[in-house]
Amino acid sequence: MSETTKRRVNVAALMTALLAACMAFQLNASMLSPALLTIEEELNTTSAAVALTQTAFFTAAALFSLFLPRLGDIIGRKKVLGGMLVVLTIGSVVAALAPSIEVLFLARLIQGVSGPTVALSMIMLRVEIREPKLYGTLMGVIAAVNGGIAGVDAIAGGYLAQNHGFASVFWTMAAVGVLAAALVIVVVPESSAAVKAKMDWVGVVPLVISVGTLLTAFNEAG
Repeated sequence: MSETTKRRVNVAALMTALLAACMAFQLNASMLSPALLTIEEELNTTSAAVALTQTAFFTAAALFSLFLPRLGDIIGRKKVLGGMLVVLTIGSVVAALAPSIEVLFLARLIQGVSGPTVALSMIMLRVEIREPKLYGTLMGVIAAVNGGIAGVDAIAGGYLAQNHGFASVFWTMAAVGVLAAALVIVVVPESSAAVKAKMDWVGVVPLVISVGTLLTAFNEAG
């Protein structure tokens, strides 16, 4: 399918912005793991309740991944990715200020909006990089970041939680989120599908509900 773009940027600038976006998502996925015990102690809750906040994030990420990339095709991928990063940052701030496990649960749901970050980044990269070999190499770099930041994220999360409390982990996520959102908004060109059909919200809603129900059922069964 042909794509429409408004302007071009150099590869280094584009990759910097997209890698920052993927890093912002990845920190939310992996940086918190070493801080779970600290959260349990500081919020005076149970390990099961803390684990449920992690489930909330990953479930929300999966559900938003069902339709946000398509929405990006219609209204503009840069708008959607930038908006996702802004919401991610807001969720990080709410989590950092969370006085209870219930508020943290809500914050993790909000952060889950960033679920399709990597998928959108791959699509936006393909629009700008037409040469297959170069695209394959750059796609590999993004995929590597999505797999973890060489373990540094987990180590940093553990250090911050142990020495400065779990809120410091979320403040770090928020700072990276602000940087990533700014880079995407300033650097990345807008792109969208050439043929822009209307979003089928009537189909999206039951799809999200059904998949969410299945994911919840599998989690409870586990």
